[in-house]
Amino acid sequence: MSRKHFLWMIAGVAVIFLLMGLRFLALGAWPILPFMLFDVALLWWAMRASYRSGEAVEELRLDSSGLELVRISPLGHRQRTLLEPHWARVELEETGEQQNRLWLRAGSRREPVGGFLSPPERVEIARIIEDGLNRFQRR
Repeated sequence: MSRKHFLWMIAGVAVIFLLMGLRFLALGAWPILPFMLFDVALLWWAMRASYRSGEAVEELRLDSSGLELVRISPLGHRQRTLLEPHWARVELEETGEQQNRLWLRAGSRREPVGGFLSPPERVEIARIIEDGLNRFQRR
């Protein structure tokens, strides 16, 4: 959802709650109004948190120096993991019906990858990473 649509949605909910609040006020149920205001504020906070979590990034680079996995949090914190590409393997773990997890394993190290992706996207990414590793290892 774009920022413009986000603001339109919050404004729409606020207007609906305002109209409902006026009705409750006319009925003498004024204590409900702060709770309605809190609901709009909570919706705004939850949507902002959702947008912020969507800013997380994972970068995977394979070159002569190794297989590098860089995670960048929404707050900008970087976590860098370097794996030996000759020992690296891709593991796609089936965790239930239509659910999976993607891992990179090198020796005893096991790093999760693509936790924010959908299960079909993880299957596709697993194939791409595996293909890249196979081509690298054949050189």
